[in-house]
Order: sequence, then C-alpha cells, then structure tokens
Amino acid sequence: MLRGLLVAAPVLLLPAVAAAADPYKVKLVPFKLEAKLEGAFEPPMLTEVRIDPKRWLQFVVETAVPHGTRVGKGDVLVTVETDKIDEQIRELEMGGRLADLAHGLLEREVQLLAKSTPLQLEQARQSQRIAAEDLKRYEEKEAAQAAALNDMQLKFRQFSRENSEEELEQLEKMYEQDDLTEESEEIVLKRARFEAAAAQFFEKLARSEHERNVALDLPRRLDSIRRASLAATLGLEQAEAALPVALERAKLELEKSTNDRRKAAENLAELKADRKRMPITAPTDGVVYYGRWRNGKWTDSEIAAGKLRDGGQLDPRETVITIVSPGKLAVRSGVPEKDVARVPVDAPARVVPKAFPDTRLKAKVRSVSAVPVGNGRFEAVLDLVAEDPRLVAGMEAEIRVTAEQKAEALAIPKKAVFADDLDDDQRFVYVVAAGKEPVKRTVAVGRSNEELVEITAGLTIGEEILLEKPSASKPAEAAKANEPAKAAETPKPADAAKPAEPAKAEAAAAPKPEPAKDAAPAAAAPAATGETK
Repeated sequence: MLRGLLVAAPVLLLPAVAAAADPYKVKLVPFKLEAKLEGAFEPPMLTEVRIDPKRWLQFVVETAVPHGTRVGKGDVLVTVETDKIDEQIRELEMGGRLADLAHGLLEREVQLLAKSTPLQLEQARQSQRIAAEDLKRYEEKEAAQAAALNDMQLKFRQFSRENSEEELEQLEKMYEQDDLTEESEEIVLKRARFEAAAAQFFEKLARSEHERNVALDLPRRLDSIRRASLAATLGLEQAEAALPVALERAKLELEKSTNDRRKAAENLAELKADRKRMPITAPTDGVVYYGRWRNGKWTDSEIAAGKLRDGGQLDPRETVITIVSPGKLAVRSGVPEKDVARVPVDAPARVVPKAFPDTRLKAKVRSVSAVPVGNGRFEAVLDLVAEDPRLVAGMEAEIRVTAEQKAEALAIPKKAVFADDLDDDQRFVYVVAAGKEPVKRTVAVGRSNEELVEITAGLTIGEEILLEKPSASKPAEAAKANEPAKAAETPKPADAAKPAEPAKAEAAAAPKPEPAKDAAPAAAAPAATGETK
C-alpha cells in the first residue's frame, strides 16, 4: 500500500496536465438549420389611394373618413373644394368658343391669301415689265420726239405769228387801193389785227412753254419714268419676297391656332376628368388606413392624418390612404444577408405574433428577393397556412424558418472544431483515447447552426473529442514531475493498480490549468496510469 501511495503521489502533484473538461462523445443527434427573423403581417392586397391629376393641383380637404373605417367600392373617402376648378372649366369653355371664331377667320384669310398671292405677284411682274418697257421706249424714242414736238410747237406759233402779221400787212395795202367801203375794211382789218395780236401772244406763250419743257418738264418726265421703272422693280422684289412669306406665315398661324385649340381642348378634357375624381372614392372594398405600407410597416400615418383634416392640402400623386382588402394575411420579413441561405423558397416556418405570444402559426416561404432591398438585407414573404381573425395588417411577429431538419445527424458542438492557423479552410478536432495523448485529426464539415456543425468525414460514432484545445507539454517539466516516481520502488502490477485508480480519477476531474510561460510542460500520460520510466 505504501508503495502504491508513493507511486500515485506524482499524479496529485500534476493538476496542470490533467484534462480541462470531460471529452465529448460523438453520436447522432437531432440537427436543425433555421433562421430567426422578425416581420409584420400584411394583407394579400393593398390598394393605395392617391390623386393622379392631369391638370388640377389644388386639393383642399373638406371632409375625410376616419382611420380604420370599413368602406365599400365607390364610397366617398375624401371631399375637396371644387369652386375654383369649376370656375376655371367655365373660363376654358368660353375661351374655346372665342378661339373657334378666331380660327375660322384665320382659315378664311389663308384661303384668300392663297388665291391673291399669285395674282399680286403677277401684277407686280407686269407693272415692272411695263415700267421697264416705258423707260426703254422713252429713252430710245419718245424723249427725242418730246423734244422735237416742243421745238415744233414753238416754230408753229412763230410761223402763225409771222403769217398773221404778213396777212395783216397785205390787207392793209390792199384796202388802201380798192374801193371797198370803210365799214367792210374796218371789219376785216379788225379781225386780222386781232389774229396777229393773238398769234403774237401764243408765240410768246409757246416760247415760254418751250423753255419750260426743255428746262424742266422733259427732264422731269425722263426722271419720273426712270423712278417708276425702279419702283416697279423694287415692288416686284418686295412682292416676291413678302407675299409668299405672308402666305406661309398665315398658314403657320393657322397651324398654331389649330394646335392651340387642340391643347386647350385637351386641357379642358383633363380638367373635367380631374373634376370627375372629386370627391375621392374607394377603388375597392376594405378598411381605411392612413398612410402607406412600406417594407412591412405603416409609414407617414401621422402626416396623412394632418393632411386629411378640414382645410388640409393634398399633394398630387401622394398616397395618404391605403385600402386594406379582406383576405388571408401574409408575413413580410427582412432577411439579413448572412441568413439568406437559411430561408429557401417553400421552407416551413413558425410565426409567433408579438401581440399573442402563446400563438403558433404555421407558414411557408413564398418568395425571397433575388437582390438586396437594403444594405445587407433581402426581403422574404411567407404565406400562413391558417387564418387567425385576431390578426390585422401591421402587427409584428417573430419568425423561425427551418431550412433543414434531421432527426439524426452526426454533429458535434461548434467549439470542438478548430481551424488550422496556416490554412483557414482546414478544419480539425482533437480525438482522445483512454491513456493516450489527444490526436489532432482533420475533418470535413457541412452545414452548421448556432450550436452544432455537421461532420461529413473524419469522425465515427462513439469516438471522443475535446471541446477545447489541450495544453502543450514540455519535456523538462514532465521529467521534473516524475523524479519522485523514479526514487520509489517499482510496485507489482497487482499492488499498483488499486492505489492508482483514485489518482487517475482525481487527475481526470482536475481542471485544466493554463500553461505558464516559463514553466516546462509535464508528461501527463505516465502520471495518469501510475507507470514510471
């Protein structure tokens, strides 16, 4: 007995090399791969009620149905002021009638211009041609004829005077010799004298006229004909430039008038269509919710309530009311990127409403978004198997989606699997056997949850593994620890077996100490078995 106690003493002195904890025995265990999510209940159909006007932008609320009201299709949801839009419709109708009258006049003007423009152009060309011909003829022929006529008229008057004076002179000589009575002579001579005086006067007048023609009239006539020809040429150029443009401009104004009338008619039609949207009615049966449903939550409810009060202003294309249609609720949830693989389509799930924590609802994953809907977040929709009348849209819920479930799987605690320091993809465990040092063994791992990891290769059922890395042993410390055992006598196998068993049990139960930086490792295996070297 004494020798047995002496042999067991080194075991009691070496708690540092004892196992830190009981090893884990590899066995088949239930394995479940699931994702824990949070979501909200939503109805199968939501209908957003918003104003989509074409023209009118002023929507001042007079009355609105309260939040939570059950309505039928066509029921009035919101009444708004209509005085201003009615007045604008009347003004547009009156403006349209005036535009029709103006358009008719413009059409008639275009028709007349289309007929008159060619005639005016031809007239301008004819006037220019005549003026050019007149100028050419006058310069080539009529100017000389006018000058000759002017000279001839003066000569004629001069000849007439001379003839009258000569005739008077001959009469006076004749009457001095004949025996005519004094009375006859006086009559003839009086006439001759008058004609002579008149001839003198007309000669004088013709000379003055001749001088005027030479100095003024003939040059002026030539200048006038030249200016008339130039004016006709310019008139033709102006007509050719302006008349087609005027016609084209009138056509464009007619086209613009047509377009303006079309736009005015469209504006009037759109305004009347906007007017028909007043009051705002329910597009479907359901329950009135203020605000919008976004990503499983009601948003802007308070803002919508403020706008739906008497005198509130609604903005076009803004959703302030949502109609929740009756039907089986679904669940919408945000899925973190790390859990996307654990939420496959058609996977079963369990839904627990936060309002009724004792209720368990079965569900199935309907869809998962193919791309993120936010930073590191995907979106999943789950269908409930059965309805619960207590649930309403917007209630929150806790969700557990089961991606995989096995009644028996070779799985071990995650903390028992270690990664290689040089190869992070390499996984290993420490396999232990009675009376031997732990053995590092490479394993192949499969899927894992928060506690367990599947082992696909490298371990068999019944083997034992460590849950923590073993402490490293140093030869020097092990030799120092074995010095008392060397001094003792070697016990007989039968005698040493009995005292060694308590020491082995105490060593197995002893906690695993952290190795000191300066201490040498001790040999644990010989101490545990009571053998000496």
